[in-house]
Amino acid sequence: MVTLTSLKRAARSSSLLGAALLLLMQAGCATPMLSPDDPLASFNRASHAFNTGLDQALVKPLAIGYQRYTPAMVRRSIGHFLDNLAAPATAANALLQGKVGVAASTGLRFLINSTAGFLGTMDVATTLGLPFHKEDFGQTLARWGLPDGPYLVLPLLGPSNLRDAVGIVTQRYLPDALSSIDEPALAVARYSLLILHRRSGLLHLDPLLSEQPDPYLFERAFYRQYRLDQIHDGAPPASQGSLENSLFKD
Repeated sequence: MVTLTSLKRAARSSSLLGAALLLLMQAGCATPMLSPDDPLASFNRASHAFNTGLDQALVKPLAIGYQRYTPAMVRRSIGHFLDNLAAPATAANALLQGKVGVAASTGLRFLINSTAGFLGTMDVATTLGLPFHKEDFGQTLARWGLPDGPYLVLPLLGPSNLRDAVGIVTQRYLPDALSSIDEPALAVARYSLLILHRRSGLLHLDPLLSEQPDPYLFERAFYRQYRLDQIHDGAPPASQGSLENSLFKD
């Protein structure tokens, strides 16, 4: 049984696509509730097809090599390092949302893991009672009351919506562990590693995706409900439903 906890864990560690893939494990015993409003469906499906083709031709083969030849301990350290780089932006977004406690906790996590955690390659802060948080500017805009707008699949970036697409652009101007280094090659290397690392964590779920009649619909349904869950910190309003109840019905 795929639980809300396992969906959150997959989404945090392996991107939205990862959580969508994990969700597909329930396809045989549950019926997804799919939202009918998708005004950009033609563009979205074309973009989804492009992303899938690029993944199969380039990203997946590289991820297979990364997983096969990089020791698990090294991959874990890379994951901690990448999470730590994003901590300042999370702290800034938490502060913009009025989550002072989360902002302070995340800032302290960054200081501890950047020092005692050897530049973030070890997650010392969690063992000290400072849990991981992830906030982005799309969540901040939602907390400010901006509606999500139509569902949107971005080439190269995947599932989004109009509000989150604006958030992605704005996110670049928020504090970042490497923002003081103006080197395009470094940014390309960082995000390439991030994509490679996340994709490698999804390889074991690929057979599940190949069994689905329409993966696009599953990703769309999951993205909408997952973002709602993120925005409300795991407790969306009863009128909008929980993540599990919105995705599945008996």
